[in-house]
Amino acid sequence: MNKTKSTSINVRLYPELKQEAENVFAYHGLSLPDAITVFLNHACKVGGFPFELKGACWQDNISLAALDECNKLEHDQNAKGYKNMEDFIFDLENDDE
Repeated sequence: MNKTKSTSINVRLYPELKQEAENVFAYHGLSLPDAITVFLNHACKVGGFPFELKGACWQDNISLAALDECNKLEHDQNAKGYKNMEDFIFDLENDDE
C-alpha cells in the first residue's frame, strides 16, 4: 500500500524531551515523525493506547467501575452494538425505556 502523506500536526514539547525522544528513536532507526506514525498506526490497530495506562487518574472508583462495565459489555454477546453514529443517535432518540 503506497499512501501519500498529506497532513501534518504541530506539537509543543520541552526541548529536552524532544531531543531525548529523537535519540531513543534514532537508536531504532526512526525519526520522530516516523515514531509518531508507528504509534498512531498501532493505536488504531488495537483500538486504543498501545500500552497500559497507569496512574492516579485511573484509580478512582468511578473510572474503575466504568472500565469494568466496558470490559463486560465488550464480551457480552447480548449487548447492543452500532455500526455507525447515526444508528446510535437514532436509537437514543427513539428509546422507549
